[in-house]
Amino acid sequence: MTRKIKLYFLIAVLALVVASCGAASAADSPTTSTTSITQTTTTTAANASQAKHPHIFVIVMENLGYRAAMATPQLSQLAHRWAYATNYFATTHPSLPNYLSMIGGSTFGISSDCTGCFVNAPNLPTELSQNGIPWAAYMESIPNDCYLSPYAPDGMYAGKHDPFIYFDNIRSNLTLCSDIKPLSHLTSQFANSSANLPNFIWITPNLCNDGHNCSAAAAGVWLNKMVNQIVSLPAWKQNGALYVTWDEGNGGDHRGLTYDGSIASTGGGGHILTLVIEPGLSKGQVISQHLDHYSLLKTIEINFGVPQINKSANSNLPTLP
Repeated sequence: MTRKIKLYFLIAVLALVVASCGAASAADSPTTSTTSITQTTTTTAANASQAKHPHIFVIVMENLGYRAAMATPQLSQLAHRWAYATNYFATTHPSLPNYLSMIGGSTFGISSDCTGCFVNAPNLPTELSQNGIPWAAYMESIPNDCYLSPYAPDGMYAGKHDPFIYFDNIRSNLTLCSDIKPLSHLTSQFANSSANLPNFIWITPNLCNDGHNCSAAAAGVWLNKMVNQIVSLPAWKQNGALYVTWDEGNGGDHRGLTYDGSIASTGGGGHILTLVIEPGLSKGQVISQHLDHYSLLKTIEINFGVPQINKSANSNLPTLP
């Protein structure tokens, strides 16, 4: 073989090697990406399925003290049919800061039902999303997904009862914001036993059904129907949990919990009823620990294995069952 032929041969071999290396690199990239996505999905599914409660439902009602709630037959019957907390306190007055504390672990210094006081801070929905845990907030009478206005045209939806729209990282992210949906999207799935529901579900009734504009008895009728629908779902029957609480007590009750878990006569949102509805709890079981909205948040965070935010990270704070 002449020197020129040998040179051509070596060049051809090198070209084949380079081409094969390039092809291997191109093939490796999507394989690595696919593997990463699969592992994330698998881990997420395992986290959700291994939680104590794979599905948690939260319903927030309006403006009713503990005594008034227990004096309302529709609500008292619900409490004694399931389990209920007897020493649960709201965060403050009025409505909005209570809602913010339930998903953000703080009132963020907000002391009114302001409509433009947005918050740039970590919150439960974004923590869930970052860990691949599906969630949705269902608002009764909201016109459409990701509705950001403070009131609906018919006046039955109020943004002050929708804490999700107050967080910048939700309202500015279409993917997260689209998880704020009309309640009808959820109720339409109740008849479908195979419906794939989010792991965390928040429900805000409209201004009549939450008891804000209508009587406690009327709100109790709506709540009883909603509870019956939820406890018929496979997602609840398979060790799910439903927590029903009120945003605040009556305006003259300012009791709340201190950092060490004792009851203070001022600085809180008053004594309120909270229902704990789970398949494994005894009928009429009384939960007597000192609890508040931060306890509810902490309970959800621990259940799904996400970081505890702000005041929910208080080690002295007990959780719900």
